[in-house]
Amino acid sequence: MRKIILIDGNALLHRAYHAYPPLSTPKGELINAVYGFTTMLLSVIDKLSPTHVAVAWDLEGPTFRKQEYDEYKANRGPMDEELASQIDRTKEVVEKLNIPQYGIEGYEADDIIGTISRIASEEEDVQVVIVTGDRDSLQLIKEKKVVVYLPIQNHHAQSVVFDEDKVKEVYGLNPRQIIDLKSLMGDASDNIPGVKGVGKVTATKLIQIYGDLHNIYKNIEDTQISPRTRSLMLADKEMAEKSYHLAEIDQHVPLKLVWEDCLLANYDKTKVTLLFEELNFKSLINKLPGDSFEKDVKDIFI
Repeated sequence: MRKIILIDGNALLHRAYHAYPPLSTPKGELINAVYGFTTMLLSVIDKLSPTHVAVAWDLEGPTFRKQEYDEYKANRGPMDEELASQIDRTKEVVEKLNIPQYGIEGYEADDIIGTISRIASEEEDVQVVIVTGDRDSLQLIKEKKVVVYLPIQNHHAQSVVFDEDKVKEVYGLNPRQIIDLKSLMGDASDNIPGVKGVGKVTATKLIQIYGDLHNIYKNIEDTQISPRTRSLMLADKEMAEKSYHLAEIDQHVPLKLVWEDCLLANYDKTKVTLLFEELNFKSLINKLPGDSFEKDVKDIFI
């Protein structure tokens, strides 16, 4: 069975930057985010034992969501310069591990991950594990075939794996209904407005009764919907529909998945070791997965 892990590069790098104190190489290069990202990447590989890996990145420039709604993510300030300065080094680590990196202008990393997960999950004997720092990808879950892995957030919290059952346990909804939830209650982190005055409890109840946003509006005169909620819903109908579109991950980004390119063992450990020594990551060298040479040797002697 093939297991491919899809990593949200920006989400993990941002988490790593805030999780690790400032660290520098002997030459004075700041590398705390690079170190944290690399540590999480190797930890995830060790824990999940994938056969294939790919990393998705956000690119600079407006996405289709920003073009359609100028306030999308407008609440976010510019990236810290100390974090931005570490992006290229992080990508160099991923490149040396020969892990394919996807970044497509006009789309977010979530859209790339959503598209690859759709393509991969349509094949037999494949499991997709999405590794991210936020929960936007929960909508992509398909039973146990596509799951979401949230790494440890701090020393007091455990890593969490979300499958369909876990989403139902936590949210009382199925994965696709997470989009409907955001279309009603909004998402402050992405500046998605939703319907003013409708919070999580009311939104969840409506979705549990009617199934989705379209069906809620189809039954807007139903007596189960209070006059106040009906009034709020009708006043913000257009924004609810726009919020749905903003929250929905695009699973049809123009890209191809080449399985051979994503093979985990397909890298040169010597080159990675040299880079790790340059970055002073010596403690991580023994955590590297076996490369193609080691795999061939292992196959010969088994």
